[in-house]
Amino acid sequence: MGEISIPYLFAALMALEFGYNAIHRKPYQTPRDSAVSLMVAIPHFALLSIVPVVWVVVYRHVQAAMPGQLAMGWWIWPMGIVVMDFAAYWMHRYHHAINLTWGVHSVHHSSDEFTMTTGGRSSVAEPFVNVISGAYLILVLPAVLGLPIVAAGLGWLVKDTWGFAVHTRNIARLGPLEYVMATPSHHRVHHAMNPIYAGKNFGFVFIVWDKLFGTFQPELAAIAPIYGTTRPPRSFHPLKVAFHELAAIWRDAVATRRWRDKLRIWFMPAGWRPDDAIAEPAQPRTRYAPPAPRALYVVGGLQLGYLLVAVVHLAATLGDHGIAPDLGYLGFLILGAAILGEFFECSPRFPVVETARTVSVLVLILSTGTWFGRPLDGLPWLLVVGSGVNLVVAWIAARLR
Repeated sequence: MGEISIPYLFAALMALEFGYNAIHRKPYQTPRDSAVSLMVAIPHFALLSIVPVVWVVVYRHVQAAMPGQLAMGWWIWPMGIVVMDFAAYWMHRYHHAINLTWGVHSVHHSSDEFTMTTGGRSSVAEPFVNVISGAYLILVLPAVLGLPIVAAGLGWLVKDTWGFAVHTRNIARLGPLEYVMATPSHHRVHHAMNPIYAGKNFGFVFIVWDKLFGTFQPELAAIAPIYGTTRPPRSFHPLKVAFHELAAIWRDAVATRRWRDKLRIWFMPAGWRPDDAIAEPAQPRTRYAPPAPRALYVVGGLQLGYLLVAVVHLAATLGDHGIAPDLGYLGFLILGAAILGEFFECSPRFPVVETARTVSVLVLILSTGTWFGRPLDGLPWLLVVGSGVNLVVAWIAARLR
């Protein structure tokens, strides 16, 4: 349902906003935070491209079991948008409701910035948690109503696109649209952790659901939104960002004495902890901005460009070489995200893990004669050369510290 094509549109919008903010000197985003959002998003979208989306598979089975479905007509398309947005509203509330689902959805809220790149920040673990928690079943309910899957797919595509585009501080109120549509102003409220804003405005396309079910809050001129979470990762490492909240829940589950609490902690209301859990100290509500590594734009640009080329190549060759090579390629992207995180965190491990990637590339080529099952031509050779360039640059950057 657009998992392959949507990221290109998202990337274009991200680039436009980043350029706009840079030209107009808007203090809304920083290179490292934006890059981390991309590095967190890439494995998420790549996984959804490789593995069939579970809700689509279940939707088709449920639809086939129904005695009939709604007739196709012009009205089925707007109906699909409304119905799927309604379902997405409730799934979104579910994502905020219990520790397990919040453990992955909190990644989307973890940035102390609010931009288009924040809109793409999603955990690679989210599809798995949606299955375990049953969240995907909410998206299957329209099949019971007889909504054809093509209309449901369009509705989900519109929800994803509009829901992404509202992640910006560059658009003020939108006049009469504010009464019906979920606007950037409404979504700024949703991402804010101010007490008056917390737990509000879950709608993606329409804000009417929030008004109907008591979760609406307008943005107030007197109260500027404070973005982020109460327990932010405070890290520029994509893997730490992607698993920060899940790791915190896991630590508390291991530490608690009672087995009942070890199990139920995952399905209790978000933020609940056993009475023997050790409370974490409050995090400062300031922008996380430790000193940047030297050669940030050169090294970071090369690393990010390398991964973007790999993503384009993976997307262009999906389905041609089997799921195992595709998953191996996904693992390679995750390794790349980890390497970039080591650089952003000024870790002495950065050149070491970059060396490990180069060695893995050589082993892959020498042992299989392919690039993750793909012929060694065109972009794969560019990636091989890029790996060598990144290795040299990594060691030079390490010497500059």
